[in-house]
Amino acid sequence: MTDIDLIVALQKQTAALDRQTAALDRQTAAMHELAESNRAVVDMLIAQESEPGEDREPATLLDGTPAR
Repeated sequence: MTDIDLIVALQKQTAALDRQTAALDRQTAAMHELAESNRAVVDMLIAQESEPGEDREPATLLDGTPAR
């Protein structure tokens, strides 16, 4: 393998790693948005539960544990 071939191969690997890093950045951002959305839903449910004057069972998570 010549020096030129080695340089070309390294440039291709670098470009591939750059694309992978960009994809991971997008995935991380999407996961952050999902977590924030989930947090907003939980906050809304907790706020609804704490509204005075309404008799209702305490909110629970899907596994049955209390939402608080």
